[in-house]
Parts: sequence; C-alpha cells; structure tokens
Amino acid sequence: MNVLKTLGKKYPALLTVLPLIAGIIISYYSGINLHVLNDGVFVIILITIAAFIIVMYNLFAKGELYYFIFIFLLLLFGIISFQYGYYKSDPDSITSLLTKENTDGGIPFNVTLKAVVSESPEVTDERIRLLLDVISVNDSIAHGTVLASIYKNKFKEDAPAGLNYGDVVEVKGRLEQLPGERNPGEFDYGKYLRMHGVGAVFTSFGFENTKVTGRQEPNLLRSYVICPVREYSISRIDELIGGSEGEYLKGLLLGERSNIPKQVKENFINAGVAHIIALSGLNVAYVIIIIWGILLFVPVKNTYKIFITISCLLFYMELTGNTPSIIRAVIMASIFLISQIAERRPNSYNIVSFAALVILVIDPRQLFDAGFILSFTAILSLVVIYPLFDKCLRQIRWYSSLDDKKMPVKFFKAVTTLFAGTLAAQLGTLPVTAVMFKKVSIISLAANLFAIPLSNIALAIGFIMVLVSPLSIWLASIFAALNSILLYVQLWLIELCASFDLAYVETYFVDVIMFVFYYLVLVLGLTISRKNFVYRVTIIALIAANYWVFRDVSKKTDEAELSFLYAGNSNSTLIKMPQGTSVLVNAGTSTVKYNSAERTVIPQLKRSGITTVDLLVLNSMDANEFRNLLFFKANFRIDKIMLPVYYKPVMGRKAFAGNFRDVQIEYITSSKVVNRKGSFRLYIYYDSLTNGPAMMSQFIYGDQSFIFNDAAGEQENIFNTAYLFHTDLITQVFRTSGAGSFHITPAELLLQCGAEYVVIGESPKGRTRVGSESFSQSLVESGFNVLNTSKSGAVIMRTNGDYTRIVEWK
Repeated sequence: MNVLKTLGKKYPALLTVLPLIAGIIISYYSGINLHVLNDGVFVIILITIAAFIIVMYNLFAKGELYYFIFIFLLLLFGIISFQYGYYKSDPDSITSLLTKENTDGGIPFNVTLKAVVSESPEVTDERIRLLLDVISVNDSIAHGTVLASIYKNKFKEDAPAGLNYGDVVEVKGRLEQLPGERNPGEFDYGKYLRMHGVGAVFTSFGFENTKVTGRQEPNLLRSYVICPVREYSISRIDELIGGSEGEYLKGLLLGERSNIPKQVKENFINAGVAHIIALSGLNVAYVIIIIWGILLFVPVKNTYKIFITISCLLFYMELTGNTPSIIRAVIMASIFLISQIAERRPNSYNIVSFAALVILVIDPRQLFDAGFILSFTAILSLVVIYPLFDKCLRQIRWYSSLDDKKMPVKFFKAVTTLFAGTLAAQLGTLPVTAVMFKKVSIISLAANLFAIPLSNIALAIGFIMVLVSPLSIWLASIFAALNSILLYVQLWLIELCASFDLAYVETYFVDVIMFVFYYLVLVLGLTISRKNFVYRVTIIALIAANYWVFRDVSKKTDEAELSFLYAGNSNSTLIKMPQGTSVLVNAGTSTVKYNSAERTVIPQLKRSGITTVDLLVLNSMDANEFRNLLFFKANFRIDKIMLPVYYKPVMGRKAFAGNFRDVQIEYITSSKVVNRKGSFRLYIYYDSLTNGPAMMSQFIYGDQSFIFNDAAGEQENIFNTAYLFHTDLITQVFRTSGAGSFHITPAELLLQCGAEYVVIGESPKGRTRVGSESFSQSLVESGFNVLNTSKSGAVIMRTNGDYTRIVEWK
C-alpha cells in the first residue's frame, strides 16, 4: 500500500499507464473477443469507465480501497479499449464482408472499389501504393481502410495515374483478406496492417484500371497545408540532392523512408544506427530552436510564444506522419514547455509515462508497434541507466578533476557522454532489437560516435535548405551541395562499419525466456553495490546457469520434426532428426525481386538452430529454382546435395562449378535407399530408363512415412505409382507436386499411398488456382485431410515413429 501511495503522489502518470498497459496485454493475449458489441455500446462503456477513473483518482487520499478500484478500472479500460480498436466490426465493414461465404451474401474477390485516397500515394514507375477509405464495393455500401497496390501493365506504356490525397477513385482488381503469418517466427504483415487499422488488401494490374471520379476533403488542414508542404519538401530534396543521399535526408527530416534503398537500410541495421532515421527528440528540438529564433523578434509574452511553439510542434507531428517516436517527443517537449509557465520542475518518469498514456488512450494498438516499443524502451533506458553511468563517471577522480573550460576537455567529455548515452540505450533495447531485427550490432558503440553528430548537422542543414528554398533556390542549392557531401560521407562510413565481419551477431536464438532473464540480470547488475556485490553476482551466475540448463533440457526429444514451409510458387520441407541431423527437401524458388532462400528458408534454418544442412534433396529444379539454389549455397553451408542426373550438364558447367566446389553432389541415376541408420530411412524413386527431370523421395521414421512427390509428367507418376505398389508402403503424409492437380498427382498414386494428410506446398496463381481448388475440394470429399500452406501457412508435424501429430504454432 505504501508503494501505491508513493507512486500516486510522486509518479501519478506512471501509476496510471502501467495498469492500462497490463489491460491491453491481457486483452490481446487472452483470446477475449468482444466484436459482437456495436460501436455505441463500446463508446458508452469506455466513457463510463473513464469517468469512474477520474473520480477514483480524486479520492486517493480516502483509503487504499480507492487505489485498487482505480487500478482495476484502468485495467478494464485497457481491455475494452483494445477490443474496440482491434476487434470491432459491423456487417458493412470490409473485414466482415470478406469473411462471409459468397453464397451467403459475401462479395466476390474481383471487384470495383470506390474509395477516397486517405494518405499521400507512393508512386513509382512500376507501382502505385494507396491507402483507401472505402465508400462502396460493386456499388454496395461498405466502409473500412484498404491498402491498395496497383502495378503497371507490362504490355502497355501507360504512366502512373496522378492521384492526390482526397481524390475519390474507382479501381478494378482483387480484394483479399489480410495475409496471415506464413512461417513460424516470420514478420506477420497481416497483423501489422490490422494493428494500423487496415482491414483488407487490394491488388490491381494496369494503371488503366484506376480513374478519378471526384474529390472529398476529409481534412482541410491536410488537404491544403500538410500534404502540399510535405510534397514541396520532398520535391525540393529530390531536385537539389536526389539519389540515396536524398532518400536518407527525407527519412531524417520527414520520416519518409519508403524509398531508401534496401541495402542502405540493411547497412543502418548492421551498423546499429537505424534509430537515426526514426524521427525523434532531435527533430523536435530543431523545430523549437527555429520557432523560438523567429519569435525572438516578435513582441509577445513568453506564454504565447510557448503555445505558438507547441502548435508548430503539432503541425510538424502531423507533417511527418504521426509516428509513435515523434508523438512521444512532441508530448514530452510540450509538457516541458508548459512546465516553464507553471514554474515547476518536470519529472522524467512522469513525462515519459504521460506521453505513453496519451498515445495508448488514443490508440491502444500502438503498444505492439515496433516504433512505439523501440522509442519508449530507448528513452526509458536513457532516463534509468544513463544517470547511473554519469554517477560512476563523476566518482572517477581524474575524470571529475578535468578542467571543463579547456576545449580538448569539453570535446573529450562530449564524446564520453555520447558513448555513455549510446551504451545505456543499447543495454536497454538490446533484447528488443534482437527479437525485432534478429541481429545485434557490435560496432554500434563506435558507429554512433560519428553517425549521431553528423546526422544532427545534416538534419539542421536540411531544415535550413527547405526553409530558404521558397525565398532563394540559389541559396538553397548552396546548402544542398554542402549537405550532399555530408550525407554521402555518412552513408559511406555506415556502409564501411556494416561491412566488417564482426559488425553484428545474428540473434535468431533469442526467445521470450531469454528476454525476461536478460532484463532480470540487467536490473540486478545495475543495482550492484559494495555491500551486495557477492550476493548479486551469485544470483546472476545462478540465473545464467539455470537458463542454459533449461535450454539444453528443453531441446532434448525423441521426435523428428517436419516443417512444410510456405515458399511461394515452390516448396521446401525441413526435416530435423532427434540426433540433430537436418535434411531439406527442395529449397524454394526465386523471381527477379523475390528469393525463397533469403526470405524464408535460411531464416527458418537459423531459427531452428541449424548452421549446416546435412543433406539437400532436390526432387526437381527449374531455372528459377536453380537461381535460388545458387543464392542458398552462397549464403548457407550445405554438406551434400542429391538430385536427378538430368541436371548434371547444368551443374557441371564451368560457370557454376565453382559455386559447389566444397559440396558433395550425388546425381541419382536409379531408385535407391539413402540411409538405414536406426529408425530413419530415406528412399529415392527415380526412373532410370527415362532419366527425367524429377524424382520422388520418401522419409520414414519408425512406422511413419512421408512422401514428397515432384513428378513433372505422366510417365514419372506411372513409375512412382508402380514402384509404391510393389513396395507396399503406406504413408501418413503425401506432399503433392506443384499447387495440386490430378494431372500431375493422379488419383491412383494417392489411393495407393493411402495418405491420411495431403499437403499442397505451392501457392497457385492464375489458371492453376481453379485447378488447385478443384483438386483440394475433390480430396476433401474423398475423405483426405488437405493442408494447404498457401492458405494456412507452414505445416509443422512431429513424429516419434509410432504416430504423427500436427503442431499448432500460430
């Protein structure tokens, strides 16, 4: 109770935001779903709870009961508010319409969508990306937010349509539900979109499918001020700087990071300086300096100047897209400015807590946004950890005795402060970045010593360049030339830091338990003193030892695990044996812009703790899959590859021979048994008479059998059916060839196998979609259990040799 009283008096914002966060977390992870409540009921409940919270807060002094009621109400408010923001829907919403069956009044996928452009479009020569507020679907009233991607028709020379914020458009294309999580541990793009209020995705091919039919002004300030200013700033940066340097400056100045080259973003992450292109307190500080510099010449009271400054900060927040980091910085700066009027010293914990409180009350879904998590974790690390470092530095006699009036000493202390601040932020955000980016930068402490000062200077010059450009384009070009050099040097130095072999370590091994243990050890370590040194070190050692023992014990199993991965227009299956042996059946495919090995297979191997693929079985391979194989081999270790002899001329070419110099390659010329060790056996079925481009493989563990069929033609399937007939083997799981059709997977083969489960491992497109859906429906009607990775994501199975079970991983 005394703790609550202390929190209530000294840190009221902290006491308020913690139960709210707990309520939001409970609402999200508990599985509660109150979508049946309509909007009116939700609003009445929330207003009622909010009113009681205010009353209880004013009754704190009357007893401990009021504290507990206050906390309970905040917890309840967090639960209900998240439900309202995340789950609420009505019959006319896009989400509800898409979930209905077509025979029950639902909408077809191919539609004509009428909507209002609700954000400035992202336009390139190849694609237009729009955020649309829906008006109707096929002339039927609907509402909701849709993310639309409109791609160029490769057979036409049409230019991208000139679309602006507020335009009413009609666009023809395919409307689909949000994508689900495809593979364990992958970024869930569908959940990300839903957290940001998007209810569906829309795809159209051909700019000619989009036309402007009118205009609405959903927000006059955005239409006539925010968007024009933003577009003007972007156009001036493109005109005066351009290239990667210009895209970097847009990220620094406006938070516009969509066109920063992928490799540049990767360099920032590897060097540990990605926070630089996230709008933050520095941007807000420059806005305050500029506004106050102008207001020095205006004869008004400081109170008015403060409110004018806060108004400008709110304008800048809207201009840069209202990201969590900039909202947090604006709220904190506004509280600091208002405290100057009240002549009160602001409390850091209350300022940070109040900023989080405002954001979460407006939109509780932001609690799970990466920007929100990183921003508040970093600022809390500086508030909590940096003072401890500063105290330690001041206790060092030679450091505290340095003469601050000397310039070298000032420079040295500035570098030391920057290093201590970077270390504090990195210690606090380490597990967060490890989970989000799957890597932790080792070189970041050094990289930030130059990256932060240089980016600050570049940001200041960028502000000046944009502000003076309406007055003098010549003067703006002078600043732009100087900034171009500075930005180029920054990008070059960051690329140099990121290129070192030990620049970063990958952290696929970090899990929730390690996450919790890390912060527990960090708290114990930061509170070490001379009195408790031995006790704290002992506790830390015991925690670390118990964690590693737990990890080793939890990994022990007698089950083999098969992961049928979602790999786009191809398939890939990872087999993990209890003894640690790893077998990969096929490695996915590639396009000009997509690579299964990079996007799916290699990350999944790393998440599974695999550093080497012991055996890669390639049942078949086309040109795109071969290109994917080259990338896979260049970026991951493979001990052995087995594939049909049909591909020997390609693999043996001089152009590719060097790629596989350190890999044992076995070309299959006839059916064979690969392994008979213990309960594990691997059979290869291949027609030695035709020497065709595809083979079939069968993995057997104990009495459980799994078939991987990649037959490309009728002759190969006839051979496979006959061979299985003679071997008289019954299988539990059959993975089909392609996206599934009776042409490439005949009914005789499926009936001969007697499979309990049929796995379709490829995503059908175009005409194959109809054939695949007909194939699946026929199998279901015949009593087969059909598992389609393109619809449900990866299928994970575990078997102990006696029975096989499906693992729920979502």
